[in-house]
Amino acid sequence: MILGQLASGRSVDEVLADYPNLERDGVLAALEYAAATVNEREVPVARTA
Repeated sequence: MILGQLASGRSVDEVLADYPNLERDGVLAALEYAAATVNEREVPVARTA
């Protein structure tokens, strides 16, 4: 959910304002987890002509 909001263009501060129980470290942890997950597998990228 956090990643989806960030990907749609919302700022960390906007996400934090909507979720008062969430802390900045939690948002950063979600980003770190996503980066680690993506780094563990190959993702095919379509080539353009």
